[in-house]
Amino acid sequence: LLLACGLFRLAAGASVLRKLKISLASGSNALEEFYSDPHAVAGALKSYLRELPEPLMTFKLYDEWIKVARWVRDIDDRVQSLRDTCSHLPQDSYNNLRCFCGMGLL
Repeated sequence: LLLACGLFRLAAGASVLRKLKISLASGSNALEEFYSDPHAVAGALKSYLRELPEPLMTFKLYDEWIKVARWVRDIDDRVQSLRDTCSHLPQDSYNNLRCFCGMGLL
């Protein structure tokens, strides 16, 4: 959905993005000024994901994600296979993915 609406295609201004990242890193709750700039928020998310030491869905599970995507045709089986694969993620990755995808999906 985020990709479809173009949020990741348009870059936020470097100074705005830097200010948002500093605010987030400091734990500041004063983020209201960024509410009207979805491109800054998307840019911060993109930057966060890019800077992770390992991809969110991990190198170790790559083959499993591909297998599920290519070979599991039945939608219910696919959802269950994805949930099973998610259960093998490191806890931090699992928690992040839950936040990004919605709490009820995993």
